[in-house]
Amino acid sequence: MKREAPIGVAYLVRNAQWRVTTFSLLGITLLMAVIGFYALREYESRSMELAARSLAFAGEPALRFNDKVAMRELIDQVVGPAQIAEIAVFDREGTEWLRYEGPSHGVIDSTARRLERLLINVPATAPMGDGQVTLGRVSLRSDGRTLMRYMIWTGVALLLSITLTAIAVFVYSRRVASSLARPINALASLTRQVRKSRSFEHRAEPSTVLEIDGLADDFNSLLGEMHHQQTLIEAHHDNLRRANESLKRASLHDPLTGLPNRGYLGQHLSEVIACARTQAFQVGLIFIDMDRFKEINDRHGHAAGDALLVELSERLRSSIRDSDFVARFGGDEFVIVISPQGDSLAIERLTERIRVSLDRPVRLPEGHELSVSITMGTAIFPHHADTVAGLIRAADHAMYRAKAMGRGSVVTFTPDVDKLSPDPISPNGGLS
Repeated sequence: MKREAPIGVAYLVRNAQWRVTTFSLLGITLLMAVIGFYALREYESRSMELAARSLAFAGEPALRFNDKVAMRELIDQVVGPAQIAEIAVFDREGTEWLRYEGPSHGVIDSTARRLERLLINVPATAPMGDGQVTLGRVSLRSDGRTLMRYMIWTGVALLLSITLTAIAVFVYSRRVASSLARPINALASLTRQVRKSRSFEHRAEPSTVLEIDGLADDFNSLLGEMHHQQTLIEAHHDNLRRANESLKRASLHDPLTGLPNRGYLGQHLSEVIACARTQAFQVGLIFIDMDRFKEINDRHGHAAGDALLVELSERLRSSIRDSDFVARFGGDEFVIVISPQGDSLAIERLTERIRVSLDRPVRLPEGHELSVSITMGTAIFPHHADTVAGLIRAADHAMYRAKAMGRGSVVTFTPDVDKLSPDPISPNGGLS
């Protein structure tokens, strides 16, 4: 048996150290390469997810209104910086609505795309909608150039030096963890928050990575524009609401006295009578006419007449209960609806309060004081009439009979004395 040549300790130590060092560095290099690749894969996936969400957010109006031209313009703005190879937009039924495929230039691009499909086999998708109703979804794939550049760079680094590869992978992993994952996660979280809450006053934080910082600036600009548009829309809605409220009030109230007008009286009395039929209670009605109003108007002028009507309106308003209703019927005529009315004494008590309130003279604009009186006719639902127009006519008949008895009189409708003609009203019981 041939004897092997002896080997020195120094050689063994150096050889062992070399083998251990080489194995360790190779293992660390491969481990760091895998970690770096995983981090880059996460970055690529999150970048595509963010691009998908941003495109879904910005392209939702185009899909809603079936505007493919606007969607293509938006895709042209997104494709370049995001390095996207394919974009597909699907409607809510899952039918492909629009597709974009970036041009492939030579073997390198085709290889990069095959590598991307091999390593990231699931495309990034995002729903398109307003947060409550989903209109469709957008799906996109990267062109793989980032992945391919990383693979080539790693291979060259391994061939040049195991040590340099270990350092490069370590530095790259640290850079991905600290510089890429954090701002991308922040942008993704902000996108979800804005999409769910529709609050456009939020802003993305600046990043030390140029591309991500530019994306954050663009995203902040988009949020600023959306916030401005939202403010304009809210202001427009507020103006419309105030205008509608003003128009509604003007259509239902008398411009001089501010009291409900004849139309409002018809609506209110219809509702009160309908409720009275259901709950079986009485409704009282007082028809009021000012005495000598035409004479006062002719002697003191229209300004005095208007002031007199306003003062009478205020005194009538202060005389009724919160549940009662007073309206200007027209000219110097007013109507009070007493609801609910427990007994016939309620009308007597109210007419007495009105008389007391009119004991004080009214001061006219020119300084004169004038004593006024009113004549009142009353009627009660359902004893005297069971419709809106019928109840008003009953009180009106009673008021004219009170006029014949003398100014300042109060007369309650009497069926045997006051004969009413059939109601010339619509089938719903409204005022004719």
